[in-house]
Amino acid sequence: MGMLLERMTMPKPLDIFALLRRGGEMTAAEEKQLLEEMQEAKLTELSGATVARSWDQPVKVVNRIGKPPTIVEGYFTQEKFINTKTPSEMEAVLGIFGKLSAGAFVMQFLAPLRKGDFEAKAYSYLPDGKPYTFDPNEKSYLPGGGATQFRLTHKVEARCIAEVLPGETFEIRNAKHY
Repeated sequence: MGMLLERMTMPKPLDIFALLRRGGEMTAAEEKQLLEEMQEAKLTELSGATVARSWDQPVKVVNRIGKPPTIVEGYFTQEKFINTKTPSEMEAVLGIFGKLSAGAFVMQFLAPLRKGDFEAKAYSYLPDGKPYTFDPNEKSYLPGGGATQFRLTHKVEARCIAEVLPGETFEIRNAKHY
């Protein structure tokens, strides 16, 4: 019964051929469905990577001040985008210039993310997932090098898997994956 109910409530897949016949223009409902399908696919990837502790796992990079936090919020990326990077290189990739001058803590989420835990925000060359508009007063949050970026919708528990001092590189193989 559960499988039957699931099949009945699943939306019909997008008709790509109909979309192409219309010149590729999508209706608002089709755009919404595509975004939901992409979000679901990314959620599956991130959850699996968290369980497997692979380099696709989500990580939060925070400034190395005091002790590493046990609760994180805000933007995060995937571990593969910061591998072999120094804190200043992480700033450039993530678009958070001047935020990691004291080094970085790389934080691993304790549990896999669930639906509703995050929003996709495209890539770091689009601050906040939006086209960049030059602002001469903005010095920290500028277009980055193209890492995927997501925003947590609430605080989550995390643990530090690496402390990266200024000038040192983060290496996945040396991180303390649990």
